[in-house]
Amino acid sequence: MIRFIASGFGVGLFWETFFKGKKGGGTFASLLFTLVIYLGDNWYGIWNTLNLFILFIFLILFYFVTVDDDEASSDPSWITLDEVCGMSLVTLGAGAELLPLISGFLVFRLSDIMKQPSFVGELEKLPGKLGVLYDDLGAGFIGLISAMVVNQIIQITL
Repeated sequence: MIRFIASGFGVGLFWETFFKGKKGGGTFASLLFTLVIYLGDNWYGIWNTLNLFILFIFLILFYFVTVDDDEASSDPSWITLDEVCGMSLVTLGAGAELLPLISGFLVFRLSDIMKQPSFVGELEKLPGKLGVLYDDLGAGFIGLISAMVVNQIIQITL
């Protein structure tokens, strides 16, 4: 069960099984999480800012409980809960709105992959599971800003 949660609720294990060693598991996990937020709100209307914040806190707690420090030090591709945590930070500024979610997702993933701005790359240098998570939270923060800007542009133009 612990491995299942650390893998982003099975997404990383799925990626590892079918795409052995190939990059992209984190992007896939982030994309699926984004779809869950968007479709969940459209079908059930459950994602207000408070619920998204509670989800973010729970995901961070799940990460620290389920990800082993020694195992995370090599940042294995099957651990994708860190990307889900980063994307959950983006949703705090995007809500379940399509354009802010897309913008936040793209900026988050580009920032995480390219390790830019430089503080994202610096966060990755922290030891063990801290570095694995914090670079995604740093990239998520950049995605959050992007989502908030797009949200504001939409508000102004309406």
